Amino acid sequence: MMYKTKFGEIDIKEEEILTFEDGLPGFEHLTKFAIISRGMDPIMWLVSLEDENVALPVINPWIVRVDYKVDVPKDAVESLGIQKEEDVQVWAVLVIPTDSPDNMTINLLAPIIVNTKNGKAAQVVLDNPEYDIRHYVKEEMERSKGILEEANSQTVER
Repeated sequence: MMYKTKFGEIDIKEEEILTFEDGLPGFEHLTKFAIISRGMDPIMWLVSLEDENVALPVINPWIVRVDYKVDVPKDAVESLGIQKEEDVQVWAVLVIPTDSPDNMTINLLAPIIVNTKNGKAAQVVLDNPEYDIRHYVKEEMERSKGILEEANSQTVER
C-alpha cells in the first residue's frame, strides 16, 4: 500500500507496518509506523504512516555502544507478545542537529522495541542509571573503540 511520508510516497507492505498501541512520547495519537532506509545506513528512519511530517532517525544501538544492555521490562514483553529473544529488534532514536551533525546524540534510556513476529512495537524506558536520553554519538563510539581494542589486546596476549 502507498503511504505519504516525509520522504514522499512509499510502498509499504502490510508485514512491514509497526503498530505502537500507545503511540510514541509526543506522538501518542500516531500508532502506525515503518522503518525505512534512505541510503544513510546505518541510520534508518522510523516514519509515521499517519502523519507525513513525522519521521525519526533511528539506529541499531550496538553500532554506537558495543556494551549496550537492554533488559526489556516484563510488562513490555507481555504487551508486545514477545516469545523469543530472537524475535526482538532494538532501535535507538537519534537527534541530529541540522547545524551541527557532529553533535548528534542517541537516546539509550528509551529504546524502541519491536516484536518482528507480530509487528507490535513500543518505546520502552529502561531501568538502568547508566543510560540517559542524550549520549553524544562520537563519545560513545570512541568509548566502544576502546572497549574493542582492549578485548582484542587480551585475545592476542592469550
